[in-house]
Amino acid sequence: MATLAYPDRFYAAASYLGLDGSVPSSVKQLSSKFSNDAALLLYALHQQATVGPCNTPKPSAWNPAEQSKWKSWQGLGTMPSIEAMRHFVKILEEGDPSWYPNPPNSVPDPAIDVQISSTKAEPSVENGGSFGETMTTATEDGRLMETQDKDVVLENPNTISVYNQWTAPLTSGHPPKARYEHGAAVIQDKMYMYGGNHNGRYLGDLHVSNL
Repeated sequence: MATLAYPDRFYAAASYLGLDGSVPSSVKQLSSKFSNDAALLLYALHQQATVGPCNTPKPSAWNPAEQSKWKSWQGLGTMPSIEAMRHFVKILEEGDPSWYPNPPNSVPDPAIDVQISSTKAEPSVENGGSFGETMTTATEDGRLMETQDKDVVLENPNTISVYNQWTAPLTSGHPPKARYEHGAAVIQDKMYMYGGNHNGRYLGDLHVSNL
């Protein structure tokens, strides 16, 4: 089955969530389908993808809702627009897998960039890992799904072989840098941690951990 290429896939996902430009991005819109933390992250990624890095003044402390939105957006630092688009779509797919292939206002078939999955077996990565680019694989029903995003660190818990004892789980990939003022959201069985301040410098990364 054909799949939309970026940035069309992102715009289709944004349209599905009602963020098609007809009204300003709203966390309230997103909160009807996602937790507040996930809604803030989606809002920030949408702003990063469509507007760019946050350069607006920090809202007044008397407006906590606007401050939360500002902190989420500011926490993404200088994350590139295309990367923000990929993270936005990935989080939507985690929380609402049924959104595709029938998003509203999708691009007509002639404008769809068809991507055919390779018949060659993809190298398997045990215990998670850090991937440099998005990889597309085919599911049993023929759907194409993106499973690995750029600069996303996946961590899988170690298989428990000893019971009734404390064991340290194994992680793979580069662990996230120590930080504060970062954002986090739990969606399904994954925790997303993004942005934050490390040694006085704002980070623009995003990490994903399995719970």
